[in-house]
Amino acid sequence: MTFRDTEKEVTIKAPWGNIAGLTWGDPSKSPVFLAPGRMEPCSAFRPLVLRLPRDFFYVAVDFPGNGFSDHFPKGLRFTTYDFVPTVVKVQEHFGWNRFAYVGHSLGAAVGKIFNMVYPGRLTRIVDLDPVPAYHIVVHSDMASWYALMYGEHYTDDAYRKHTGGKERAPLYSYQQAKEMFMKAQGLTEEAADCNLERLLEPVANGLYRLTYDQRMKSTFVLPYTADNLRAMYTQTDVPTLALLAQDVVAHRVYDHVPFVMDATAWPNGNYTYKVVPGNHDVHVNNPDTIANDVAKFLLEGTSNKSKL
Repeated sequence: MTFRDTEKEVTIKAPWGNIAGLTWGDPSKSPVFLAPGRMEPCSAFRPLVLRLPRDFFYVAVDFPGNGFSDHFPKGLRFTTYDFVPTVVKVQEHFGWNRFAYVGHSLGAAVGKIFNMVYPGRLTRIVDLDPVPAYHIVVHSDMASWYALMYGEHYTDDAYRKHTGGKERAPLYSYQQAKEMFMKAQGLTEEAADCNLERLLEPVANGLYRLTYDQRMKSTFVLPYTADNLRAMYTQTDVPTLALLAQDVVAHRVYDHVPFVMDATAWPNGNYTYKVVPGNHDVHVNNPDTIANDVAKFLLEGTSNKSKL
């Protein structure tokens, strides 16, 4: 049996609806939770997971509003904090005591918050190009931050769009949708297929519509300064590996948070970073680039592996 043959769909109940996901491997082994980015389904982790050791049980989910998971209730604007209960529900469903956390983009930001508000639950953290975890807002920009995060959501036009449901979504051929994702996110054909398998649904006449919550198009930025983030993040006692995409680093995205590329700034000596070739979605575009680093890091923690 190949590792791909172990892939299973999972559905987890939550107060707002169902959380959908995929699992790989033996549930009796040490758990690894994988949290995707904004407008990214759990299937985007498949290319990476299939290159990782079979020593672990991998669980990836579609965050609410993405993939096959139910949306949050219509109306209100949600933020990074609102995804944390999804992680809690997954942990409770499987009965994990502690687990490793792999987060990409928004998923990495969610993991940072989860680690702070539920200390002692994570054994290892892997941040895959964690750009949203390091967005900052200086005090003089609070007005524009509020307008972007909340004010614009409650305009008449935006509110109608965000609450209109998938029935009002534009229709595309599969190839049109695929090319759109490849262009917008810099995805390879294989990567685009991995995403679209859980983001599209057929309508009629060979056409499809995207099913993600329109609110997921919004930016998820928390109102922290660089000093706030350094004070919160660097105190962690959980070993952390950050894999930063070269294309993103080249655009100086992390310049305002220099501690991201300074292991000495993390006083517990448990932080490692590496700049890897590729763009923001390197984990799905070219998983071979990072698979060995992720595998080695996870295996280093098996001497203190979780109890199920």
